[in-house]
Amino acid sequence: MYAYVINLARSQDRRAHMVAELKKTDMDYEFVSAVDGRSLDMSDPGLVSPAELSGSFNPANTAGTALSHLRCYERMVADGRDTALVLEDDVILPADVDSLADSVAGQLTGAEVALLSVDCWGPLKVSREGAVEVLGDRMLALPITVGQPYSGGAYIITREACERLIKIFLPVRTVADDWKLFYREGALDRVRCVVPLSVSKSAKFTSTQGSYSLRNGLLFRLFWPIVKLELPVLHQILVYRRQRIYRQWSQWEMVDTPFIEKPSRLD
Repeated sequence: MYAYVINLARSQDRRAHMVAELKKTDMDYEFVSAVDGRSLDMSDPGLVSPAELSGSFNPANTAGTALSHLRCYERMVADGRDTALVLEDDVILPADVDSLADSVAGQLTGAEVALLSVDCWGPLKVSREGAVEVLGDRMLALPITVGQPYSGGAYIITREACERLIKIFLPVRTVADDWKLFYREGALDRVRCVVPLSVSKSAKFTSTQGSYSLRNGLLFRLFWPIVKLELPVLHQILVYRRQRIYRQWSQWEMVDTPFIEKPSRLD
């Protein structure tokens, strides 16, 4: 499995972190230069849709992140790869991620994405219906509703999904990991998750949008200048808080309940 790792040129600490993580694996990879939201022309209607990004605390950052993932899709299609692993630069990888990704990729078809990490409040609920076993007693399963799982931290994607996403991505209207929207608009045929969740986020890195440290937007506006200073005591408090949040995100349940919105047109 080949990996595309998104990294901002100025984030050398994150790059070093990912080099160390990838050394644990046998994976071939390359760094994809992330789009810096600070350099974007947010008035370009062909690039971003300001009205639809108005709900974001930092629309430029949201657009930059989305465009960074788009670069990975374009690179993957240009390279002629049938599947690839897309990684953000703040994740912690299992040592068997290469073999796991190959195992999962063997189950993918059409325009599909399989999430190895998930951001959601409350346990991720996946269905027993149609779940298949992949490497290491893990399961590749459909979430009960396509609207629950978010995360662009680590996912395997097919070339057909990349080709369709490239067609609908611009102007940027939403976050990079809005799998619900991409599924509803037909860019994806199926969204599945690997459980137990195999890839987690490193708590030592502060989110550029602050959503993992201070959930309230007003609090973030007030405290972000202080957070950026990484004062030792405050930094440790925020690391601990992020660790608690990430533990919540790692919870999951396999259930027999009916789908709320089945995220598949292939079953």
